Amino acid sequence: MKFLILTASYGEGHNTAARNIREAILSEAPNTEVRIADLYSITNPRLNRWIQRGYSLAINRFTPLWKMVFLTLSREGVVETMIPLLDSLKRELAKEINSFNPDVIVSTYPIYSFLIEKLRKKLVDRRVPFVTVVTDSTIINSAWYRCDSDAFAVADNATREALCAGGVSSSKIHILGFPVSPRFENVSPLPLTSSFPWKILFLPSARVSHSSQIAELLLQLPNVRLTILSGRLPQVADAIRRRQSRGAFEVVGWTDQIPNLLASHHLFIGKAGGAFIQEAIAAQCPIIVSHLVPGQEEGNLRLIEGTGIGALAAGPPDHVRDIVAGVFANNAALWRAWKENIAAISRPSASRDTARFLLEVAQKSMCLHS
Repeated sequence: MKFLILTASYGEGHNTAARNIREAILSEAPNTEVRIADLYSITNPRLNRWIQRGYSLAINRFTPLWKMVFLTLSREGVVETMIPLLDSLKRELAKEINSFNPDVIVSTYPIYSFLIEKLRKKLVDRRVPFVTVVTDSTIINSAWYRCDSDAFAVADNATREALCAGGVSSSKIHILGFPVSPRFENVSPLPLTSSFPWKILFLPSARVSHSSQIAELLLQLPNVRLTILSGRLPQVADAIRRRQSRGAFEVVGWTDQIPNLLASHHLFIGKAGGAFIQEAIAAQCPIIVSHLVPGQEEGNLRLIEGTGIGALAAGPPDHVRDIVAGVFANNAALWRAWKENIAAISRPSASRDTARFLLEVAQKSMCLHS
């Protein structure tokens, strides 16, 4: 069997989901072929890099502008009018399908469904199932479902309800969880009875001064140990190092130990990005949102607050400190409540469940047309 997974490098969620699904499929069925294709980077890499930079700038510095773009793309007819501008992308997609000849096409990025709809009328055999894996949660841009798919894989019931409200048949929607890395199946989350020192995993934003102040205030709290994920922002970690003369903290750069780090910490503090929030849920690590991108991340915040697994602490740095202090007050009563709630919704096997579903889709299609 062959699987073609379509993705795009706009945010981490799309690529993360694609990679994890591929890993899980190959784990379940080693003899399959799985190809991940970011056709945006193939068709016009230079333009794509500029778009990525613009996207990053918008979500970090001009958030009201990004929310306006997000809401505009959700209006019926807007993306549809842009399809003629994506002819090179559509040609590359047709070339990819015809050369690879997949048994199932999977998309983790919404725009591909518009192109598949066009191609199915001309170039693509309608017998090839097309599955959309929705990487957002709760508040869903309608671009995800305005074009039909043979199936939609979603993270949770709230997302299912959003698609149903948008007119998608419930029979096509499958709640499989967000496809986190299969490695989350093997981590051991902190127990509900865990006590201090309170270990906090902090993902700083690009605002150096703001992030440094948050770290400084957190380290003033009693019994706190801070782990700072520098990632793509080593300059933020360097600024924090220069400012801190006391407190127990560690800086972690690029790492493949995110599952273990989340599972071994009491709290995750950072932005409400889809991939990281879902990974924190899989590792049963309660969440404090320190900064939020309007639009798709508002859905992630609604998920956090609606399920009682964390809170929003955007605004001044002392707001973050005050909420953290409250979380661990009274023998960490609030943390224990969040911990119990997050354990109830954790789905560390989501990528494996998604892989098994896709393998079943392929097998049914092959039997039907054999």
